[in-house]
Amino acid sequence: MDRLFYSYGAGMLTRAVLKGVSFSVSEGEVIIITGPSGSGKTTLLTIIGALRPFREGSVRFQGQDLGGMSEAGLLDIRQRIGFVFQRHNLLKSLPVIENVESGLHLLPETDTEMNRMRAEAMLEAVGLGGRGADYPENLSGGQQQRVAVARALVRMPDMIVADEPTAALDAESGRRVMEVVRNVASQLGCTVLISTHDERIFHVADRRLHIEDGVLQVVH
Repeated sequence: MDRLFYSYGAGMLTRAVLKGVSFSVSEGEVIIITGPSGSGKTTLLTIIGALRPFREGSVRFQGQDLGGMSEAGLLDIRQRIGFVFQRHNLLKSLPVIENVESGLHLLPETDTEMNRMRAEAMLEAVGLGGRGADYPENLSGGQQQRVAVARALVRMPDMIVADEPTAALDAESGRRVMEVVRNVASQLGCTVLISTHDERIFHVADRRLHIEDGVLQVVH
């Protein structure tokens, strides 16, 4: 990412959110992005995740520039990214195993039997093996978030984008969720970007960045 600018509104109501943000991420690196509410953390992640268009600056994903890319190209990028949000957004009408499998449905080539095997393996990896037949309402908040992590990771993405993934969890549940993210992502060799206010999970990061007043700074 190089010299990324982003603003909301127009004319007298324009508010600059990102002011020339530049940074790069190494393969397999875990980065935490901190900053006060409204500082642009979520905006930054949605741009990196090919969910939000931008006009000024350059954002490259594995050598491909997202700026001006076609919708088909952006869709291909999104399929190589796993998303985890504060609200796990599980489908209450589906058992856990089918919620995890849903992470595979939009991939170009899917096989029903293989999808089930991958979903079962990922549930095992996040510590929920044997819970696939349960429905989300029968799980704790931390367990539901781990299902969301499994859903993001089951497609074996090149990058995980997580926006406030532990905000609704207690300390122990949050710690477990982030350890799962780091360990499984490490096994897959994928990069992880996490926006958070939660100081309890800072230890999982290889590097921490802080954004405030639209400017990004390296903390360590």
